[in-house]
Amino acid sequence: MGKKQQIEEEKGQVITFHQSSQYFYEKGMKAYRRNNLDDAIKYLQRAADMNQDPFVLCQLASALSEAGQYYESNQLFKKVMRLDESMTECYYYLANNCAFLGLFQQAKGYAERYLKLEEDGEFREETIELLDIIAIEDEEEEFAAEDELILMQEQANILIRSGHLEEAIHTLENVLADYPEFWSAHNNLAIVHFQLGQVEEAMRILNHVLERNPGNLHALCNSLVLLYSVGRREQAERLADRLENVYPILLEQRFKLANTLATVGRFQSAYVMFKGLKKHGYEGDTSFHYWFAYAAHMVGDTTLAQKMWERVVEALPDREGKEPWGHTTFTDGNQAVLLGQLRVSFKEATTIEEKMLALYLMNELNIDEKAQVFLDIAEKTEHEVIRNWALYLYSEVTGEDMPEAAHAFAHCAHIAHLLYHHAEKDDMLIEECLQRWFRIFTAHQKNSYGNPVAWSAAIEYVVRGDLKENMTQAEIGHIYNVSVSTVRKYVQAVKKMEANN
Repeated sequence: MGKKQQIEEEKGQVITFHQSSQYFYEKGMKAYRRNNLDDAIKYLQRAADMNQDPFVLCQLASALSEAGQYYESNQLFKKVMRLDESMTECYYYLANNCAFLGLFQQAKGYAERYLKLEEDGEFREETIELLDIIAIEDEEEEFAAEDELILMQEQANILIRSGHLEEAIHTLENVLADYPEFWSAHNNLAIVHFQLGQVEEAMRILNHVLERNPGNLHALCNSLVLLYSVGRREQAERLADRLENVYPILLEQRFKLANTLATVGRFQSAYVMFKGLKKHGYEGDTSFHYWFAYAAHMVGDTTLAQKMWERVVEALPDREGKEPWGHTTFTDGNQAVLLGQLRVSFKEATTIEEKMLALYLMNELNIDEKAQVFLDIAEKTEHEVIRNWALYLYSEVTGEDMPEAAHAFAHCAHIAHLLYHHAEKDDMLIEECLQRWFRIFTAHQKNSYGNPVAWSAAIEYVVRGDLKENMTQAEIGHIYNVSVSTVRKYVQAVKKMEANN
């Protein structure tokens, strides 16, 4: 909203809270004043859950607005007005949020309402300036249609973030019924279908976008991630080759492309693009620094990687010491020894998941000899799963074409990679998570795993519970950056699959 407003101080009122609510409120406000918005929102939400005082809700709404969550912020400001009509400054905040969302017609209405109620209000000049910027005297009908479109798109995004994917599909389809060439909605719809495991439908939607709007960068990037995730190696490589030669004009599109290239392992190209963005003054959000750090590390620029990771930790203090490359720090001197140990572990393993774990850990070694080990195992084993897993890993190392039967193991590798690399875990927890995942995958190879991050979060949550290293679903969701409802949904899926083994 431009500047933070300490509402309880302006009003000069003493607020009476339940002791626990007061504690979280004060922690939230302390974090808010330090501009630590993640903690501010977390603590203020706790305070608001305990005490629906309008001042607490207003501060939470203000923090949400500062964090760019304008739609959620507006829902709270409206609730505040229902609880206390005298808090007219909420109309000013609502106007600002709507302007940030691009809902200019609604922004104008709230701004005019504030001026009507507060002729000499504290935000009078700012509100008049806002109305001058909006300037919609002769374009009200056009803006009203635009407002409805943007609002429905934002509602769909919130549903996606909260894991209500079927509702998001319904909302996006309603948008497209009226605006069939709103390509952003098509792209989001494809992502939702992919998260639901409906790969072919997701690809159909993206192909439709590219047929009607050739060169749509978001559709191309989404297609690449989808192809990579489901193991369509040759198609993914061809598309990645094309995209490496694309240089978008808009900085946001450049970030989308750099992020995508890093996701599929094209770290050198991503690194160059991230450096270009930084040179042009692009700051972005935490994900920018996360992927920039990752790409820099993978190309050997460890100094820059550490510098970018410090920016991540600055925004998310709990990520300290949890660099995404943290589990790949084998030293060159012990590579051959480790490979030998893992070969012994493979031979002595008595279960399929133990053998798959040994092969996966071999693949994490930076040693050329592992390729021949994978090929030897594939040729000698009679077990179909082990053979295809070894062939998949062999193809990943050598770049050779893999047999069709091994393609499905891209799901297996992707989720295993997330469980191994995504967050810091001790060795026992890593091994338990990986073995649990390999056991599930072996029993349900034909299942679609369209949201690998959610599957990884759910598996880690279940394993931690079994090991009595309990974490809440909210804590796991924070680590993997997925909503609580999504974690809950996939935990139920994991438990159901295990029960049917």
